[in-house]
Amino acid sequence: MGSSAGNRVRIRRAAAMLVVVAACGGARSSPEGAVSAFLDALEARDTAEFQASFTPGTWSLVRELEGLTREIQATGGQPAITIEDWCRAFCGGAVEGSTLNGDEATVSVRIQGEVEDMQVVRAGDEWRIDLEERYAPAVEMLRLLAGQAADTVSPDTAAADSVPAP
Repeated sequence: MGSSAGNRVRIRRAAAMLVVVAACGGARSSPEGAVSAFLDALEARDTAEFQASFTPGTWSLVRELEGLTREIQATGGQPAITIEDWCRAFCGGAVEGSTLNGDEATVSVRIQGEVEDMQVVRAGDEWRIDLEERYAPAVEMLRLLAGQAADTVSPDTAAADSVPAP
């Protein structure tokens, strides 16, 4: 087989694979694909794809986590969490495998030499990352911190501090 004929065969095979992937639901048609799409979105700083990687409940927690860290940052606390922070935590990760259990799966990802397990769930024809259980305690802690930070700079506190003692 000549070089030109061999290239045409390879091109046809690659095109056929793309059609199969598209017909099967694309990048999130498997647990591994969902996590790979998430990692790719982070690398590309693609906020829309980053958002689409999560279950609705996880996306709600992620938005709240980011919002709470902005509130805390405004009162002199820790810096706000951004997509760049997510990238620092996950970029460079590589999917190593998964364990399927019905409509749920655990995907193992190697990140900077360590293996992290990510939970994914089937949502219709796609798989989405489900970090609700993992991030709910952090969000609850940040709610408390944001409430405490707001209490320390509230107008009532400022007014009480400015009143001279009798």
